Amino acid sequence: MKQIDTKQWKEFVIKDLFTVKRPSARSQANYEDGDVPFVASGNFNNGVLKYLQPKENEILDSGNCITVSPIDGSSFYQEDDFLGRGGAGSSIILLYNPNLNLYNGYFIATVIRTVCRKYAYSDMANKDTIGAEKIKLPVDKAGNPDFSYMESYMKNLELAVSSSLTDLQSALR
Repeated sequence: MKQIDTKQWKEFVIKDLFTVKRPSARSQANYEDGDVPFVASGNFNNGVLKYLQPKENEILDSGNCITVSPIDGSSFYQEDDFLGRGGAGSSIILLYNPNLNLYNGYFIATVIRTVCRKYAYSDMANKDTIGAEKIKLPVDKAGNPDFSYMESYMKNLELAVSSSLTDLQSALR
């Protein structure tokens, strides 16, 4: 797939595009194993550290959001509801926008990860610094983020990868 032309993209401040939140204070040590993802500041496996059983009547963090680690800027799209690691300084940051979906969420999470990779344990981000970060995104004719373009781009990328894997499997037979 050819490289994306970003010349016509526009800069946006994260807090202007997203509702920026932190999850409730939670520690995995206070939970039993279960089937709800516990999302923490990891940089792999979509940030899922393990699967836990929520407390009775506990409200989960809503899916359809992007999670950002203040430790290293790892960013992931979370499709489903989850238990987010909250509390101390390294708790994840949650970004919500009603226009997010699986595909444009992947796109934007990748952009955020690229911008926020400068953070490290010795120089962690927080809710305010992540919210103040600027990201460049494709725009529609009105100058708003072009969520449809981002979705379409990721769907096409998924098809291209799927086709390549099919070709590879055929070649190995």
